Amino acid sequence: MLSFITKSLTLLVLTLIIIPAVLAQQPNTTPDKPKEEFVTERQFKSKIFDVKHREPSSIANVLRQLGSGFKGAGISANNEFKTLTVRDFPENLATIEEAIKRLDTPAAPPSSVQMRMHVLMASNRVGTTPAVEIPGELKDVITELRGTLTYRNYELITSVLQRLTETNRGLHGSGLAQIPGAQSGITTARYEYNVNQLSFVPNTSGAQSIQIQEFTFTLSGEGIQGRVQTALNLRDGEKVVVGTATINDRALIVVLIPKIVK
Repeated sequence: MLSFITKSLTLLVLTLIIIPAVLAQQPNTTPDKPKEEFVTERQFKSKIFDVKHREPSSIANVLRQLGSGFKGAGISANNEFKTLTVRDFPENLATIEEAIKRLDTPAAPPSSVQMRMHVLMASNRVGTTPAVEIPGELKDVITELRGTLTYRNYELITSVLQRLTETNRGLHGSGLAQIPGAQSGITTARYEYNVNQLSFVPNTSGAQSIQIQEFTFTLSGEGIQGRVQTALNLRDGEKVVVGTATINDRALIVVLIPKIVK
């Protein structure tokens, strides 16, 4: 009987020793309290900045990269009141304020181009006096044309002056021109021109060149049908023969002279 009691006590003691050891080896399944990903409000400062020259929302898109990224920090823009409201650490506010000073500057005025277009009719007629005097700025152009083409006589049928900007990149115009007849007399013809997708592009020297995706000029009338269509890359002040079109025994010639205006 004593032996049985002794064994029972021994087994109980071993059980009491083993159970705590086993429990100590069990992983702690109690979830840790999640850490807060934002700082306390007392560490943030807020400031409202006035924007005078640019769109606040466009500046805000640039400034977001300068924020701390902490939850609770942020930049909001109000285009109506021209303000930016920033909430962040004081050091980030200082950095953002300096960036606003650099970004909020008056936009450079858009470039525009004053485009002068001269339309010539070339032929081999002799002994005639041109109905319209050739402009002085075309004298050197006509000298080169005489050395290139087989036509000896050049008469001005119309001149047009237009102004375009990158915000007004398309242009359409039309009018009537008095065309010298093939032998004698005058014919009235209608002309139309289109400029599509004008843009200013820096060239290798750093100056701006003028790109036109499509330029079209048409002339139509009794016995007259001519069309010039091409893409153009023009330099400021350059005199360019943009195209010729044969009309029976004559030729339609279009000359452009662009001038960039700031």
